[in-house]
Amino acid sequence: MATNEIEKPDTSISSKHSQSPQDNVPQSAPAPAKQVDTSLSSKLVDAKQFILSVAANISSQHLPTYDPNVWGVLTAISNNARKRPQGMNMLLSVDEHWIGRLLEDMSFRIESRLVSTKHCRIYRKRVSNDGAEQSLNCDVSVYLTDISVNETFFNWERLRKNSPELKVQHGDIISFNAPPHHDAELAFAFVYRYALKSAHSVEGACAKRKTDELTCEKKRQKCLGISAPEGPISLDDFRSLQQSNKELRKQLEDQVLAIDKLRNENRATVERHENEIKEIKESVANSYLDQMKEMKILLDVK
Repeated sequence: MATNEIEKPDTSISSKHSQSPQDNVPQSAPAPAKQVDTSLSSKLVDAKQFILSVAANISSQHLPTYDPNVWGVLTAISNNARKRPQGMNMLLSVDEHWIGRLLEDMSFRIESRLVSTKHCRIYRKRVSNDGAEQSLNCDVSVYLTDISVNETFFNWERLRKNSPELKVQHGDIISFNAPPHHDAELAFAFVYRYALKSAHSVEGACAKRKTDELTCEKKRQKCLGISAPEGPISLDDFRSLQQSNKELRKQLEDQVLAIDKLRNENRATVERHENEIKEIKESVANSYLDQMKEMKILLDVK
């Protein structure tokens, strides 16, 4: 028996890749991280160059001082350091100075919670070429020692607690709390300068001191009557002054006695007036009582 085979049509549909709506949305490009880092680094470089220029400008200027004991100065170069109520300059006049938050010397205080009570020490000492201290023919050098756990920067180099002493030279930058160019982080930055003493300033200071001494001596002699413009005081003048003082004292005593007499008279007058007023009151009261008694008697009779 013959079988009729019916060929079924090929109903298989070729599957096509359907695109989702998300595939049509363009993806955002990644953020340029390198450009952000480059701009930040350029800002830091600009701030550092600005601080360096300020420090160089200040260190190139002559420091006028008439105090022969001042051998150096720390001048503020950052915004926070310039806002100190003690002023912009820390005058170095003794062999050793402490810088910190709580010090007896107000000039070397930095009022910040990030500064230690005694933060660092700046001092000078005599050092010879072979390194021996306090020897003959030696130079005076300035040094800085950090004893704080907080941040201290010396020319952008962070110091550690009890680190070896560093030699400080003209134009070096010392910063506390943060690097010198980080004003946003409360950096207190200072530049160190030598105090150059010219011959004119030293001579002027000596001349001023001698003038003050001569003026004081002249005032003392004038009070004693010596070297006065009209000459020394004579004995007759002294006696006349003494006599006039006696007369003035006598007049003063007489005036005091007159005042006491007037006070006594016033007191007696007040007492007399009070007694008179009291007597008048008593007489008026007695007459009033007598009249009242008479009127009462008349009323009783009626």
